[in-house]
Amino acid sequence: MRELGILFRSSSGARMRYRKFDFSGDLIEKAYLIGFRLGDLNVYQTRESSELIIARCNTTQIVQVNLMKNLFAKYGRITISKGKYSTNVNCYLNKTFDFLLPKHEEVPLWIRDDVKASWAFIAGYTDAEGNFILNQTRARFKIDSYDIGILRWITMWLREQNINVKFRLIYKKRDLRPDGLYYNSDLWRVNINEASSLLRFIRFLAPFIRHKTRYYGMQVCKKNIERRVKNGTIKN
Repeated sequence: MRELGILFRSSSGARMRYRKFDFSGDLIEKAYLIGFRLGDLNVYQTRESSELIIARCNTTQIVQVNLMKNLFAKYGRITISKGKYSTNVNCYLNKTFDFLLPKHEEVPLWIRDDVKASWAFIAGYTDAEGNFILNQTRARFKIDSYDIGILRWITMWLREQNINVKFRLIYKKRDLRPDGLYYNSDLWRVNINEASSLLRFIRFLAPFIRHKTRYYGMQVCKKNIERRVKNGTIKN
């Protein structure tokens, strides 16, 4: 058969019923996906020799389901299982997505060394973990996360972009949670409260955001700041 030019698939490849497509290779897309994965995805192989990589999440938000489809449907099959309270989304990808397997505690160097990749990474992580909100009628941004290494780098990098950021511990490991359980690790928060810094952050981040709720939240915050500037009520 090989003499006739017919190639054999591996046993795991032969078991793949649905066609999968290689990752595009685009570094900005890659940086975004790594940020999103670190914030919200469980990515694994069923075994080390498998050619199948599964990226999955559990969510209560239809916009998150749609985002998963927008990110991965062009690359492979997606299954959606609706439970009583939440929805499981599984994306079946080939081995060109093995860059999503590591659960990095620090941001990869190649991302840190590139401005656009850094913004794309922060956008992916924001789509997973961030929130644009109005607090006492004032626009705010926050990320609450256990990933101290990632939040520390985001804080440092944004400060280098002349964005005023606050970074602090909000709960310690074993502190009691509102639901009566205990925090498994220290919980950290990144805040952007200063109006001019938040506008600057939104301006640079917006081109990379993919989550509709995050994008809508950005627009609400932007209009809030512009209105307060017009009314002369801005207090940074």
